[in-house]
Amino acid sequence: MLCEQYLTQFAALKAYYTLDFISIAQLGVQDAKAMPSTVQTVTSRKAARIDLLAATKQVQANWQLLKVYMVKAYDKDMLKTKLDAAGAAFYNKASVDNWSGVRSLIDAANIFIAANLGDLTANDNMPQSFQVKFQSDSSTCIELSTIFFGLNMEKQMATSAKINANNAIYASVMEMLKDGQQIFKEDAALKKQFTFSKLVGVYKGEGSASLRGRIVNNLNLPVEGATIISRDQKYTATTNAKGHYRISRIAEGSYTFTITCPGYIPVDQVITFTAGTASTFNVELPNVMKKVA
Repeated sequence: MLCEQYLTQFAALKAYYTLDFISIAQLGVQDAKAMPSTVQTVTSRKAARIDLLAATKQVQANWQLLKVYMVKAYDKDMLKTKLDAAGAAFYNKASVDNWSGVRSLIDAANIFIAANLGDLTANDNMPQSFQVKFQSDSSTCIELSTIFFGLNMEKQMATSAKINANNAIYASVMEMLKDGQQIFKEDAALKKQFTFSKLVGVYKGEGSASLRGRIVNNLNLPVEGATIISRDQKYTATTNAKGHYRISRIAEGSYTFTITCPGYIPVDQVITFTAGTASTFNVELPNVMKKVA
């Protein structure tokens, strides 16, 4: 961290710049990274929405069946009044997944069925079991809506908390950068280090090196599936069908790489990297000598 590297100068500017201050700031960043990801919440929310939509469609189908029973149970001059009492005015909203419309349709229909059960079941019209089914499917729909809207709220809260934490970190970093520019205002090179774009570049590894190349056999044919790996195992890649490989974001320094592939003799190579440069390393892998009987 830049602030820690030049702690003496920062402390001279503002006394609160201490090792403890830096540690707390770093913990804040770690805590923000460790905040629950919304990915799982989003996935759960999508699944809950699918379940809720299916339950809503079932409620709509049940209401249409109720309408069939009502057409049989009531004369035409009474039918519209009865349909209105059963929630007909809410059906259009419910059909476009408007939850308030669905809930109103459920409540109106359940009340209507209970109040008019005798009319509906007369002459073997509506089965007695339909009331239980309507109530059961309605309860399922309500329960699923509770789950869905709970997950929806959880997603919003998680997103808000993440944004607030990131905003706090950003504000702290910007203050540190401004202080750094003030401290090193007479040193152009150092002052440049205390800019947000430079800090982002370092974080993204834009100042790091890279390595690419091609691995072939003794016939100059590409070796697919060869592995190139640094001895410390920090950097590794596997060749594609054309024998090419690439490793990005390599820190400045010297590393010993080993290239291996079944049927070939491993090759070791020390490669030195300078920050911000791209290196190329092509190699011919020797075939394993076969014993002649």
